[in-house]
Amino acid sequence: MPIKHLRSWVLGVFALLVLAGALGQPVTAQSGYADQVISLVNQRRAAAGLPAFQPDSRLMQAAQSHSTDMATRNFLSHTGSDGSNPGTRITRAGYSWTSYGETVAGGQPSPADVVEAWMNSSGHRAILMGNYRDIGAGYAYNASSTYRHYWTIDVATGSGGSTPIAPPPPTPPPPP
Repeated sequence: MPIKHLRSWVLGVFALLVLAGALGQPVTAQSGYADQVISLVNQRRAAAGLPAFQPDSRLMQAAQSHSTDMATRNFLSHTGSDGSNPGTRITRAGYSWTSYGETVAGGQPSPADVVEAWMNSSGHRAILMGNYRDIGAGYAYNASSTYRHYWTIDVATGSGGSTPIAPPPPTPPPPP
């Protein structure tokens, strides 16, 4: 292949890789963001004299899945790209609910920003201060989308017990 064509080919491949990266799957960034959101919500609940929500792995799955869906397909809604509603997604994740609520948001770059936005909205605040037992949160980021940052909280009370998130292993003691 002549150098002229090789250079064009290399530039074309580079352009395709850049474009593919911009249009690719969203990066689920800052995995600790979901935990931070739950902590901040529970702090607000404690300040209001309410019990803390219990993190539930199934609700975490439902919330993360919805945030990823919104970021991937560039929309912000309680209705999933497949037509699902929050109850359907929570059930799909294996949670048998008797009541549930969901908050979604887009554009807030940090856990503190999104919790503040939700608390300043009477509808979202009512859900986050509601009489539910369990919580899951999700966050996804897509630089090429409208909002870039996509957040979901699913709260619920179920007919069974919570499925807690496994705690991290204990830190070993320092050597003598």
